[in-house]
Amino acid sequence: MKSVAVATVLVSAVVLTVAAQSPRDSQSAPSTPSLQISGRVVAEQSGDPIPNARVTLIGARTFPTRLTDGSGRFSSEVPPGRYRVVVSKTAYARQETSVDSAEPIEIRLAPGAVVTGRVTNPVGDPVVGVQVVVEVPGTAGARGPATASAQTDDLGEYRLSGLSAGTYAVAAIAWSAPTTMQMIGTQVGLAPGLRRTYYPGGSSAAEAELIRLQAGEERSSIDFLLASGQAGFGSYVMPPRTSAREVEATAPRGVIRGHVVSTGDSPVSHARVTLTRMMTSPRLDGSGGIVTTPQFVYEPHATTADDDGGFEFRNLPPGTFVTAAEKVGYTMKDLPGGTTSPPPGAGITTTLIDGETNDRLEIRMSRWGAIAGRILDELGEPLSGVRVQALQVRYERGRRRLAVAGGVSEPTDDLGRFRIFAVAPGQYIISGAVGDVSSADVPGYARSYYPGTSNPGEAQFVALGLSQQMSGVEFSMSRERTALISGTLLNGAGVPGSGGSLKLLSSRASMSAVSVEVGARIQRDRFEFPNVPPGQYVIQADRGRRGSSIEGEFGAIAVSVDGTDITNLTLQTTAGSSIAGRITFVGTRGAQLPAASRIEITPVPTDSDQSPRQAAVADIARDWTFSISGIHGPRRLQVLRLPAEWTLREIRVNGIDVTDRPLAFGRAEQSLNDVEIVLIDRVNELLGTVNDDHGRPAAGSHVIVFSTDRDRWYPASRFLRQSTTAQDGTVKLSGLPEGSFYVAVVPRLPADGDDAWQEPAYLESLMPRVSSVAFGEGDSKSMTLTLDAR
Repeated sequence: MKSVAVATVLVSAVVLTVAAQSPRDSQSAPSTPSLQISGRVVAEQSGDPIPNARVTLIGARTFPTRLTDGSGRFSSEVPPGRYRVVVSKTAYARQETSVDSAEPIEIRLAPGAVVTGRVTNPVGDPVVGVQVVVEVPGTAGARGPATASAQTDDLGEYRLSGLSAGTYAVAAIAWSAPTTMQMIGTQVGLAPGLRRTYYPGGSSAAEAELIRLQAGEERSSIDFLLASGQAGFGSYVMPPRTSAREVEATAPRGVIRGHVVSTGDSPVSHARVTLTRMMTSPRLDGSGGIVTTPQFVYEPHATTADDDGGFEFRNLPPGTFVTAAEKVGYTMKDLPGGTTSPPPGAGITTTLIDGETNDRLEIRMSRWGAIAGRILDELGEPLSGVRVQALQVRYERGRRRLAVAGGVSEPTDDLGRFRIFAVAPGQYIISGAVGDVSSADVPGYARSYYPGTSNPGEAQFVALGLSQQMSGVEFSMSRERTALISGTLLNGAGVPGSGGSLKLLSSRASMSAVSVEVGARIQRDRFEFPNVPPGQYVIQADRGRRGSSIEGEFGAIAVSVDGTDITNLTLQTTAGSSIAGRITFVGTRGAQLPAASRIEITPVPTDSDQSPRQAAVADIARDWTFSISGIHGPRRLQVLRLPAEWTLREIRVNGIDVTDRPLAFGRAEQSLNDVEIVLIDRVNELLGTVNDDHGRPAAGSHVIVFSTDRDRWYPASRFLRQSTTAQDGTVKLSGLPEGSFYVAVVPRLPADGDDAWQEPAYLESLMPRVSSVAFGEGDSKSMTLTLDAR
């Protein structure tokens, strides 16, 4: 029986129980009957042993997968009973047999058959994310069970492998244009439905052309042509909107005409081009005055570019419009890689007077970048089921870590091949993981990095250019002793349940360079994290926010993994602590009281291991009282947003100043009921003018203001501020607290995270070229700064 490691409890919001047996307990406890299931896996034709075959035993429950050794042998000790032994191996057909005795068995694997093809739309473009399945034909033309499935990539290609010899029907499953009425919020709308297309083009299993496969045969060109309006998973098919060409003109109207082109000036045909009209909406400001705010109101104008990328919108009223384009496989210029739908306001802005024509509009798009390669096992053989990701070094939540950088990919196929698409230009580390809940259940492989190491510090960067299609990234996975972490999740009432999210991530104590989160495998009232390599981790259970001011139940456990299974954990979430108080205003300059909606009070986590990712925002009542609940872990109570006329003076708890201090939360008795947030209208401001080294205004540069006290260089600190200069090189920062500050000007912010400019190491690098400024209360300081373009 495997020993059980003892896990450490994180703070007070967690209940942890770990069952362990001492050697004395093991000797005195009655022995439990067991069954030793063993055997050998060999090739059907040659009888040669097959190493690294995956063997899974399924009885009353599913036992962890084992790999055969170099002689093709396996062995597993389980409770007595009848079991299904499921064996699979890359390039072989899956085999299954039953066993209920300790008699050794021999399982012979035949070469697997393969089906490949491509899915396109009526104009010949690939359709991404279509689910393609192989089904055993049912009786009387009915749909039979699916034996394998795969999704199409950005080329519209799919590959189904490991099929036994036999007769099959192949179907493509995609979203279709909205066909059903469905409640969306409080309104009725059209929702997309799923549609099956059977090869070569039938709508039912009875119309399918059956495909007979021999062992080891590869059948290619099983292609599908989907009807207009169908899309893959991850895409939402909207009904065609009314084109502006069909709008009847009641007065002289304008025209917007142009082309969609790639970065290489080639036409992008059949892109969907949309028109958004920019309007202004009046509203009251905090002092009762009226201001206007730009809004993007979607007009019923959308069309499809022709073969040459041309498009046209007619009968447009006077006004300001934003024109955007989207097409699978392309990204509008200056948008992140993989962005398929431009956000509101993104695109080319055009202002028309009545009857004006703009016929020179050019929307530039770049093709998605892609990284392709192969993953091998330690024997140099292709390894299927590996989840491959592009990672980047990023500064997140106060730590510099390797994090998932985007891109889309499926687990490696039977040839060990992977393709990560929708990747923006940049420097990446390519990582492979096998055996977690997002990939095949294969034990004994640690997360590995190109060119073939389990140490992220030894990984090599891969540089991807704009629209580049990179291939040849090949490396082997590293074998390492891994462990299973399992247990039971309880809610605050002590009842088992799996609501919310349950994830495993590297703890702050580990100093690991990787922060890739892994979700749990849930089996009824138990959770499992399989194939966990040695290291320091934290398991977080988060039942989700129940409103903007209520974080909801949460719990966390720190676990240390050394290769030994950790079982019988009990993780119980709790309701956490609450915070209640009031806002007090100190008016010295006659400023109007702000609207409550313009004030944001948040308990900012100081330890990401002990707190959920999304912090609550205080609910502020009309009498200026506020409340927050469900708080776990150490926090700093901060005012993150205020109108320009007000600033924070101090935060008091029971009359004691706790401004900028970490406070402990998690238990009910740690709740705070007498919090006073004092705001004052004596606001510090910094007025700056930034010029380049030729004395010209440095528009678009960044002014960073940071405290001279290094202890205040923590994430979301109010002592760290940055702003971008206007076209005339001016900048204004309001609400800086009292104290001494450094001021630096840089041409651009670090690209490795939205908050990377707050990293202490980066701030330290600015020291050779800073200026200094100090504030009391209600000070206004002016500075002329020079941009150092280095």
